Amino acid sequence: MKKLSIILLIFILLTPVTFANTITQNPVQAIQSAIVKFNKLTMATYSPQTASLLVDKEIAPLFDFDYIAKEVLLAINTHFGADEAAFFSNKLKNNITTTLLTKLGQTHSTTLRFISARPVINNNIIVRLQVGGYYSFGFYIDLLFHQSQNGKWQIFDIVLNNDSLINYYQKMVLIQVKRHGIYGMLDRI
Repeated sequence: MKKLSIILLIFILLTPVTFANTITQNPVQAIQSAIVKFNKLTMATYSPQTASLLVDKEIAPLFDFDYIAKEVLLAINTHFGADEAAFFSNKLKNNITTTLLTKLGQTHSTTLRFISARPVINNNIIVRLQVGGYYSFGFYIDLLFHQSQNGKWQIFDIVLNNDSLINYYQKMVLIQVKRHGIYGMLDRI
């Protein structure tokens, strides 16, 4: 009896750890969490400082900014060192989060409603959301999720009106490199 209670105690102690590890790798949980966090930002009234803190703590971790930076830099066919790549990734993170904060925080009646999710190549998932509150019929955005190198499901691209975030920044990087060179682009992006 004593052995059985020890085995049950060990099983109970180890089960939450295993369950917690599967939650971080589940794409359904990541998608649901992303929708809830985006809606949390758009539905409530926050001071600018609180909204900025919310974006930094809850919205920014939903994105894989290092992957986005690598994809954007493919347009100029240049390999940066670790410091320059981290700097570029941080600049993109600041630009994207500032834009999200500005656009999603403009109106407090905006809601994101789940429409569909479908798998695509390379085990990625496209999630279509309807954004209500801007127009009477709303519009659609696609969030592209992938499993990042750390095992978490994160957003690596957003598509709005058939124009993706990565494509937009690739075009911006090309323009800035042509005008100012590679290091000039890093200052201006």
